[in-house]
Amino acid sequence: MKKNKIWAIICLNFLLLNTAVADVRVDSYYMDDYYIEAGDELTMYFKFHRVPITSLVGLQEKVTYGAGDTKIIQAESPEDYYMVKITPDSEMSEKYILLSNSQKKIGHLSVGENWGSKFEVKIAQDAPAATYDMILKIYKTDPEYESEEVVFQEPFEISVRGVPQIDLDAVNKMSIGSTGDLTLRVNNKGGGVAKDVKVDLDLSTPFTPVGSSMEYIGTIEPGASVSLSFMVSVSATAEVKTHNVPVTISYKDDNGTPSTVSTNLGVQIDSTPELAFGLDQVDELAPGVSGNVILTISNEGFVDAKFLKFTLQESEDYEIHSINEIYVGNLDSDDIETDEFSIRIADGFNEQQVPLKVKLTYKGEGSDTTYTKESEVNISIKSRAEYDAKHQTNGTDDTIVMALIAIPALFIVLLVIWFVYKLFGFVTSFINRKLFAR
Repeated sequence: MKKNKIWAIICLNFLLLNTAVADVRVDSYYMDDYYIEAGDELTMYFKFHRVPITSLVGLQEKVTYGAGDTKIIQAESPEDYYMVKITPDSEMSEKYILLSNSQKKIGHLSVGENWGSKFEVKIAQDAPAATYDMILKIYKTDPEYESEEVVFQEPFEISVRGVPQIDLDAVNKMSIGSTGDLTLRVNNKGGGVAKDVKVDLDLSTPFTPVGSSMEYIGTIEPGASVSLSFMVSVSATAEVKTHNVPVTISYKDDNGTPSTVSTNLGVQIDSTPELAFGLDQVDELAPGVSGNVILTISNEGFVDAKFLKFTLQESEDYEIHSINEIYVGNLDSDDIETDEFSIRIADGFNEQQVPLKVKLTYKGEGSDTTYTKESEVNISIKSRAEYDAKHQTNGTDDTIVMALIAIPALFIVLLVIWFVYKLFGFVTSFINRKLFAR
C-alpha cells in the first residue's frame, strides 16, 4: 500500500511538471507607417493569443496536433483577466514618444483565443532621428484590474528618421544702377537628408537676372549648408528701400516625399550718396600770403544727398579768414556745389602743396543715417621768393602802364582847360564890344 502511494506521488509530480500554466504569445505587431518622422502620428497593432502547454503525458482533457504532439489544456478560471501595456523603455523615449492611452483592458481570454490591441502613438515635433526603445507587457489580472502579474513582456523599437529642415540665411546690399551678386546660404538644420534641392529666385523690377535665376544643389546632408550666388543688375530708378525677392526651395526627403519652402530674400538698396571733392579755382598763394580758394562738391551717384554740410577744417598749415562751415542742404544726383573760402598760408610753410582738410556730413535719400566723409584737397603754392619776385616785376610794369595812361590824360585835361579859357575870353570880349559900342 505504501509503495502504491509513493508511485502515485511520483506520477503526480511528473504530471505537474508537464502541465504548467497556459502561455501567452504575441503573434505579430505592426505599424501603419514604417517611414516615421518627427511630428508623425501612427497606429500600432499587437495580435496575441493564449496557447496550451506541450506535454508528453496524455490526460483526459487533451487536444492532439499531429502525431506525438499533445497539448494539455489547463482548467480555466473565469476570474483570469488580461491587460496590455506599452511603455517607453528609456529616458529619451519618455521625452519624445507620446502615448494618449498606454494600456488596453482585454478582459477574459480563453486558451486558444486570439486578440488584437491598437495603440495611438505621437512622435514629438522636435524628436531627433533615433531608435527609441519601447516595451510591451501583458498582465494577468482580476475582473477589477487591481492585481497585476506580468505573464509576457517583449521589447520593441520605434525608428524615427530625421526630417530635413531647410531654411535660408542672406544679407545683401546693392547700389542703384549696379551689377553684382545676390548671395545666400541654404541650411539643412534637420536630422534627415534633403535630396534634389533646387533654389529658384523670382526676380522682378528693380532687379534683372544676369544669367539663370535657378540653381540646382542636389543633396544637403543633415547639419550642412550650401552657399549660392546669383548675378543681378539693379535699375537706375530703383527705390531706396529694402526689396523682397521671393525664393522657392524645393527638395525631397529620404522617402521621396516632395516639400517646398517659400520665403523672401531681403535686398537693401544702398542709400549712400557718392560725393567727391574738387578744386575749382585758387588765388596765387605763398607762405604768409592770403587769398581765396573755391572748392567743389560733386554728387557722382544715383542718390540725392540730404542735409549736406561742408566744412573746411583748421590746420597748422593755414589760417581760415572766412566762415569755415557752410550748410548746403540738398545736392541732387549728378550735381555740383561750389563754395569759396579765404585763407592765409602759414609763414613757416615750406612745401609746394598745401593739403586743405575738408569734411562733409550728410544723409541719404530715405535714410536717417548720418554719413561723414573727410578728405584733403591739395593746392599748389609758390615759394615766398618766387611770389615776391613775380609781384615786384608786376609792380614796375604797372607803374609804366599807369604813366603811359596818365600822360595822355594830363594832356587832354590841359587841352580842355585851355579850350575853356579861350572860350571864356571870347565870350567876354563879345559882351564888351556890344556894351561899349554905344
